[in-house]
Amino acid sequence: MVLSAIAIGVLAVWAALTWIFRKSAGSKLIAYTSALAITLALGMIAEGFGPSYAYLHITAVYLLSVAGVLGMFGAIEFGILRLIGLFRLGAITRITYYEALLQPFTIIVVVMGIAAITILAFVPYYTMGEDYKMYRDVAISMAFLFTLPIMVFASTKVIDEEIENRTMLTLMSKPIARWQVVIGKYFGVTVLCLGVIAALGIIAGTCAYLRYFDDMRIDYFVSRTVQENDLLNLNNTKAVLAIIPSILLEFLQLAMLAAVSVAISTRWGLALNVTATVILYIGANISRYAVAMDLPAPLSWVVWLVAHLLPNLASMDLSQRLVYGNFNYGNRFIAGGNTPSYGQIWQYVGIASAYAVFYVSGVLSCGVAMFRTRELT
Repeated sequence: MVLSAIAIGVLAVWAALTWIFRKSAGSKLIAYTSALAITLALGMIAEGFGPSYAYLHITAVYLLSVAGVLGMFGAIEFGILRLIGLFRLGAITRITYYEALLQPFTIIVVVMGIAAITILAFVPYYTMGEDYKMYRDVAISMAFLFTLPIMVFASTKVIDEEIENRTMLTLMSKPIARWQVVIGKYFGVTVLCLGVIAALGIIAGTCAYLRYFDDMRIDYFVSRTVQENDLLNLNNTKAVLAIIPSILLEFLQLAMLAAVSVAISTRWGLALNVTATVILYIGANISRYAVAMDLPAPLSWVVWLVAHLLPNLASMDLSQRLVYGNFNYGNRFIAGGNTPSYGQIWQYVGIASAYAVFYVSGVLSCGVAMFRTRELT
């Protein structure tokens, strides 16, 4: 009933948006609305039979998650992009988003990512009762790994390719500053990455939620009290809630890498950019181990300097705590004073976000400076 109520509410909001933007959006909004309405209707029908037929309930939850993905992309399309498109910087962001999203490569990778996360939900991991934890780790990693090539493909060609095709001359003939081009292109890539990784995260969270009931079915069967059953449901809720900050931290990693890639794109071509981005990603992940090594003084200083110039991706990885560890949620507390609360985890995410903003600002400043001296002919 709760899922049906949510579905009806989302459908009502979407119908209102369809009426508001019926003239400006045209057939595109009608297509979005039709796809969302059909998905929600099928999910609600399946949910109606859910209590009697488990597989129909699973289908209903999955269809509603797909509707959530459609609704999210629709909100980006008809809400965020149309609002910021009223400004010059937002117009560049919107065009960049469309160019990257409508590439066959992007669509294929997104579909493959959704299929991989869904299929892996049925795979046994033989972890002695912790398969649901292993799946969460795999699903979160899959969301990042399928978004990473989309980010690389989109960010490495946003500026250099337009210069090579001479379309940048047409763009610069308008009253647009060069810094607006760099920032707008970057925002377009990051909005796309946010949409893709959020979509994969929704599917991962849904599959993790459904898989928990299968992996813990014996525990549900032998539970004799309401408290035991509530504790099992609480653990499932915490498992799903742990995915949200994990996905956000992965997005921050992509945002920092995209900033470096866009900055490189202002001066160099696709091949060098892809190579540099991949090397940067590998180097940023192994820098945490290099700093801890016992090296001679001059070499250790160099390693320390390089490690701090690279994006600190290690600080964006909380999988050991969020997936395999534990945290306090609500008024349920775990014994031990060192167990963090869910609010403290979000405080850490806030600090990591501030670091990502400063790093992106510094890198894009370098990118703008390099683009100012770039010949466009």
